[in-house]
Amino acid sequence: MTSQDRDNTQGASTPDEQAAQPARRAGRGLAASMMWSVLRTIMVLVVLVGLGGTALSWLVSRPIVAPDWLRDRIASRAAEALPGLTLGFSDLVMIVDDGWTPRIRLRDVSLASAEGLPIMSLGEIEVGVSGEALLRGKIQPGRVTLSGLRMTMRRMADGTFDLALGDALPPVERAPNPAALIEGLDNLLTQPRFAGLRVIDADNLGLRYEDARTGRAWQVDGGRLELRRDGDDLRLRGDVALLSGYDYATSLSMNYTGRIGTSAAQIGLSFEDITAVDLASQSSALAWLGVLRAPISGAMRVSVDEAGTPGPLSVALQIGQGVVQPSDEAAPIPFDAARAYMTFTPQTGQLAFDDLSVRSKWITARAEGHATIAALQDGWPASLLGQFRISDIIADPADLYETPVELEEALLDLRLDLEPFRLSLGQLTLFDRGQRLLLDGQVGITSDGWKVAVNGSMDAVLPERVLQLWPERVVPNTRNWVAENLHSARLHDIQLGWRRNPGGEDKLYLGFGFDGANVTYARDMPLLTDAAGQASLTGNRFVVSATRGRVTPPAGGTLDLAGTSFIIPDVRQRPARAQVRLVGQGSITAGLSMLDSPNLRLIEKAGRAVDLADGQAEVTALIDLPLIRPMAPSDLRFAVTARLRDVQSTQIMPGRTLRAAALDLRADTTSLSIGGKGLLGDVPFDATWSTTLKDNTRGESQVRGTVTLSQAFADEFRLDLPPGTFSGAAQGQIALDLSRDGTPRFNLTSDLAGLGLSVPPLGWSLPRASRGKLEVRGSLGTPVAVDRIALEAPGMNLTGAIEFTPEGQLGTARLDRVRAGDWLDAPVTLTGRGAGRVPAIAVTGGTADMRRSTLGGSDAGSAQSGGPLRVALDRLVITEGIALTGFRGDFTTNGGLDGNFRGSVNGEAEVVGRVVPMNGRSAFRIQSDTAGRVIAAAGLLPQARDGTLDMTLRPAAAPGSYDGTLRVDNLRLRDAPALAALINAVSVVGLLEQMNGAGLHFAEVEADFLLTPDRVVLRSGSAVGASLGVSMDGIYDVARKQMEFQGVFSPVYMINGIGSLLTRKGEGLIGFTYRLRGTPENPQVQLNPLSALAPGFLREVFRRPAPDATP
Repeated sequence: MTSQDRDNTQGASTPDEQAAQPARRAGRGLAASMMWSVLRTIMVLVVLVGLGGTALSWLVSRPIVAPDWLRDRIASRAAEALPGLTLGFSDLVMIVDDGWTPRIRLRDVSLASAEGLPIMSLGEIEVGVSGEALLRGKIQPGRVTLSGLRMTMRRMADGTFDLALGDALPPVERAPNPAALIEGLDNLLTQPRFAGLRVIDADNLGLRYEDARTGRAWQVDGGRLELRRDGDDLRLRGDVALLSGYDYATSLSMNYTGRIGTSAAQIGLSFEDITAVDLASQSSALAWLGVLRAPISGAMRVSVDEAGTPGPLSVALQIGQGVVQPSDEAAPIPFDAARAYMTFTPQTGQLAFDDLSVRSKWITARAEGHATIAALQDGWPASLLGQFRISDIIADPADLYETPVELEEALLDLRLDLEPFRLSLGQLTLFDRGQRLLLDGQVGITSDGWKVAVNGSMDAVLPERVLQLWPERVVPNTRNWVAENLHSARLHDIQLGWRRNPGGEDKLYLGFGFDGANVTYARDMPLLTDAAGQASLTGNRFVVSATRGRVTPPAGGTLDLAGTSFIIPDVRQRPARAQVRLVGQGSITAGLSMLDSPNLRLIEKAGRAVDLADGQAEVTALIDLPLIRPMAPSDLRFAVTARLRDVQSTQIMPGRTLRAAALDLRADTTSLSIGGKGLLGDVPFDATWSTTLKDNTRGESQVRGTVTLSQAFADEFRLDLPPGTFSGAAQGQIALDLSRDGTPRFNLTSDLAGLGLSVPPLGWSLPRASRGKLEVRGSLGTPVAVDRIALEAPGMNLTGAIEFTPEGQLGTARLDRVRAGDWLDAPVTLTGRGAGRVPAIAVTGGTADMRRSTLGGSDAGSAQSGGPLRVALDRLVITEGIALTGFRGDFTTNGGLDGNFRGSVNGEAEVVGRVVPMNGRSAFRIQSDTAGRVIAAAGLLPQARDGTLDMTLRPAAAPGSYDGTLRVDNLRLRDAPALAALINAVSVVGLLEQMNGAGLHFAEVEADFLLTPDRVVLRSGSAVGASLGVSMDGIYDVARKQMEFQGVFSPVYMINGIGSLLTRKGEGLIGFTYRLRGTPENPQVQLNPLSALAPGFLREVFRRPAPDATP
């Protein structure tokens, strides 16, 4: 092998080189002396043997083998010339060719040390000498042929070279570079004794090349060397073949042209299939090839001037298929072929590349430029700085493109550090269709492999070109999304980055701005138009954010989507899922129309129309969807929130206007809701409407919240209640159940806190400070229907149902049970009588207690228009023990209760009467043609008969109390225990018999009394008849049935009554005072007989004061 390394950065010899000069000269002298001594001895012997022409004639073309004595003589003469060495050979043959040129051939030549150690050997050496010179006694070799010569060439650590014959001899020459070694041959040929030497041929050469810098050694055999001398012109040519451990052999050829006596020369080296690493290790100009693993063929030429200074080195390289692999740890990057045409100027350390091209499946390109050795390490290039122009770029990395991508050209500034390997891109500018892509970064090697850090930027590019440059198999999901959904745009301010750390995942970054974009961000949703914003691919996350953009849904105008983003969290996922974070502002109709897009259909599923409300919407939606076609509805996930402002709608609740400053909308795959505070007409509410979006074929939805109950509520829902029914306001909990084709159902509850209620016809009101419980349940059809109303409040409990007319007015309110305080427990029916009119009230059963009632009263001076009241009570309690059953009456309530009634006293005696307003309550007049039965039914005089009754009850000051007057005519009494006791006490036998018979007759009975809920206070009373006269005052405790009366008992009243002018009515001139106690069934009578002796006007002496009229 004759691999030659031209490190032309060396200057003058160093002190170490100067110290080595004597050794070089000694080695060179030994070789020359040995050669010359052997030749001279052989030639002398040839002359001696060949004396005489006859002998010479006989020798022509006949090989003569030297006898043993001659070989011994030659060996002896060589030993004298080479002290300490032993020359050996097997045969010595002399030949004289036809041109009378003698040739001497030695075979198996060896040279050993005194200890017998081999130093060098030759298979054969043949020397042709000049016969003419030989006849003159001079030895002038003209041709030397060698075979089997073994040499050793070494490159020292300092870059110098030496050459030795064999393995043990000292170097015959040392020089700064291989070309300088030829100077030793030049010096040899200038010696007179070698003046005739014209040809040196060597074959079967063996060469061991040792490189101290790399620590490697190469051994070659079978080399050839030819030297031709023509005057002073010298030509040298040689070639070797090397098996380097690859599946190909390396061949090297060298040629040298120069003149003897001068250093000027031209040197050429050609090679075939030398490894890039071997070639790079021998020349600083080719050190950059060390990153390749590939066979290289080529040629190098250099000229040396008279001063021995090498000129520019011209290099032509044809690089075969191989890989880029700076170290064994780096994954190989394959290429098909490459070539380089370059010139290296050693004085400046600059490499000029006229052509540097590469062809691979990844990229094909051609470059020209220059590089400069920027730093040396131990005299060897450590880094290079380069600038290149790259053209004819065709890229198809990893066979990613169906059609390779062509780029116009590129400019590259780089720094290449060789050990350790690091490629630094100062700037790589790629020119493509009027745009520039700027790249910078570093590519290096660690113990684990490639380490890459590359950054890039670009001013602008069209999406179409991006897709052409974006391989379909690189992040395919993201690329497909861009291809299918980015319809037009201008991309600008493009930034990219690639980071690779051994053992970790590649980290990619791509960022760019865009404007004028039309984007489909989600299938079947309105196109995003005139969009601007940014996009980035960071690692495996792809994000597109819009700072400007709008969509135009089918209805409602445009929506501003500034702030919307599209995200693919992991572009590696198959299929990838995307998230659309939609932010929109516009009309409510536009927002709802967008939410009703074919892949959402939120409003359609809710059974509503997109134009259900006017106002503005601020929509935020998170849509999660797979990037596949077709997409099943179940694959779509979303969550929507929206702020609806200045809302106004007549469709949410038909017939009524809903207004709200702001409402909140929320939706996901299962439900949709809209809620907040607002006004329904003039009624405040805080409610949420919601619906399910799965399996909701009937379009069912619900409303839950609170509503303010007030007079405004009654007006809005046309409850048509009398003015003053409501005062203040209370919060009610409302629940509405809606369906697409069904009638809305509602349920309203409230604790009535803060709401005042007044029902004058029932004499009941609820103060605002009180609480209660209200429940109203029904349907909001046409007309509205209340299936159930229930009220629990202090003084009032009721349940029932209400029907309304088609016009929304009250039809019939059927209250199954009304409990007003503790005085009324009855079903009540209210029947509407048209707008603005008080409904008619019908009480259809139940009981009432007049002792505790304020029924029918009105405030003084009230001019309120009342409605008709029809009462059909089962029982009307007047006082304890006295009630009217079957009570029937028709009344009006204008200014109070006014009307006629009838009933049966305790179910036994019919009465009729009339009620009229008086002092905010009711006054009664009760009449009967069967007064005795009425009195008996009342439990006062069980055996009273006959007579007519006329009683008036006027409201007293105390609640439930009445001032009353009574007149009964023609009353007959039988079996009256109390009266019997009086008669018996005065022993009026006839009267007793009369009472037990047909009964005592009283022509006139009068009373002035106070009726309270539990007693009767008789202020004054009298009963007069022909047989008897009685006066009475006192108290009857109805609850305990206890009597406490006093009065005057006057028998034979028709005669005795003559003196009544001087006494009370019912008292005669002669009468007995009495006291009556006990119960009506068991009376206790005290009679004062002496009182009969006192005239009537003196009788007051024996009388107690009348009872207090205050209850």
